[in-house]
Parts: sequence; C-alpha cells; structure tokens
Amino acid sequence: MVASLIFFPDKHYSALPRDYGLAAEDVFLTTADGVRLHGWFFESPECRGKACLAPTLLFFHGNAGNISLRIFKAKEWLERGVSVFLLDYRSYGKSEGKIQKGADLLEDARAALVWLEGGKRIPAERVILYGESIGAYPAIQLAREKKFAGLVLEAAFTTLLDLARANYGGWVPEFLLKEFQMENDEAIREVQAPVFFLHGERDTICPLEQGKRLYELAPSPKELFVIPGGDHNDLPQVAGEEFYERPYRFLKV
Repeated sequence: MVASLIFFPDKHYSALPRDYGLAAEDVFLTTADGVRLHGWFFESPECRGKACLAPTLLFFHGNAGNISLRIFKAKEWLERGVSVFLLDYRSYGKSEGKIQKGADLLEDARAALVWLEGGKRIPAERVILYGESIGAYPAIQLAREKKFAGLVLEAAFTTLLDLARANYGGWVPEFLLKEFQMENDEAIREVQAPVFFLHGERDTICPLEQGKRLYELAPSPKELFVIPGGDHNDLPQVAGEEFYERPYRFLKV
C-alpha cells in the first residue's frame, strides 16, 4: 500500500527514440534478486560504433511515467558527446517485477551499472550518475560505493520522510516508511564524485530547502543551480540550455 502511494509506474510509452531522430539499443538485464529490467542505451555520436572513451550518463528517473518521458533529456546530453543509459525500474515500462521497498531501487541501479561495466566495458570513472527526484536515492547510494565521473541531482530530497511530511502536512508517522527511509542527507556526505545540483526556486513537491541542505552536506567539488521560477517538473523548460550546459561544464567530461 505504501509503495502505491510513492510510485506511479506507467507501462505505456508516450514516445520512442525514433520520434526524436535517435537510435537506441534495447537493453534487457536481470537484477541480483532475479527481476528482468529494460532500458535504452544511446551511444555517443563520437563513438560511431567503435570503442571510445566518451562518458556515459546513467539516468535514474522520478517516480512517475517511464523512460519514454526522458528521451528529450537524453538527446541533449548526446548532443554534447555523452552516451546515455535510461533505465526503467521494476514495474515501469517493459521492466518486470514490483517495487516493495526502497532497496529495490538500489538493486535495479546496481544491475544497470553492472551491465555498463561488463557489457559495455565502461568503467565507473567514466560514468555520470543522474538522479531525478526519487532517482536521487539510487544515484547517491551508488556514488558512496565507488568513484564516478560525476553526480547530477535534479530536484533531490533529504529523506523520504521529510518529503512526505512536506507534502502531507507533517502528519506522516515514521513507521509507515520503515521500508522506504531513503536517507539522502546522510549518504550524500560520503559520495566520491563532483556533485551538481539542479533545483527549482518554487518547487512545490520537493522544497528548495531540502536541495540546499543536501548541497551543504555534500563534499566538494559541488555546485548548486537554483532555477528562478522553476517548479518540480518544468526545470528544463524554464532554465533552457543552461539546464544542460551548467552541469556539463561543471563536470568537464
């Protein structure tokens, strides 16, 4: 019941890579606990089918929709020479299974990284982790475990309990979220990558104060881009090219 109040998976694709003039590799992989997941891998134009050292963005999306709603973001990074792997968590898109606890997101994220490192032979040092909203949790957790090229956090939250209380008037009891604690504020202290934060000034879902708190706790190097007038789901539209250019320039990949 709690999971159904947090995650809103969609099996229907609103768009396909070809709608954006892109070609993607259909990727099916299996998690350590036996769940079959699906994603799209977009190879950087700089690679042109051969082995190359182009960085790869590993994208963990928010709690609604699926990877089809994030193709336009992938295209922007591709145009900057960065390969992109969009992953659907269990129950989203063509991925099987069901999310029953917060740790399931981390299992899915680890499986995606294993695929990149093994199947594509892309080392973590060339991987940029991207966490969009709820996706900040698996991105931050992975960044604690080894060194990455960078970590980009879009509309990130401190803890899921903080987020729930911000959205439901502060009445949410802690025991309800015992399987979904997602304590990003503690984990961010241990990340082993440069961190770039994107947050809307007027975020009505994840208050800006939470993004600022994570920024304060994160080790350097780090940068925070507060988007004037930005809410939670409109940051690319409000910020324009700077939404992509600022983190790209910061990471110097």
